[in-house]
Amino acid sequence: MSKIADWRALDSRVLVVAVRRIDGWCAYIGAVPGESHERELQDVKDHGNKLPESIALAIFPRFKGIEYAW
Repeated sequence: MSKIADWRALDSRVLVVAVRRIDGWCAYIGAVPGESHERELQDVKDHGNKLPESIALAIFPRFKGIEYAW
């Protein structure tokens, strides 16, 4: 089971989504239409590209110390 824990818009058409999973957390990035970020989050979670841990932590530092799920 995974759940969106946080998100950031890097641009109106680029979202990064932090996802909590049983085995830790991870972050995905994806291009979106930019019409409604709240509606576009799930698509990034499901189809985005996983970020390397170092970049994910730069965006979501509050997850430092929690295992990054690969």
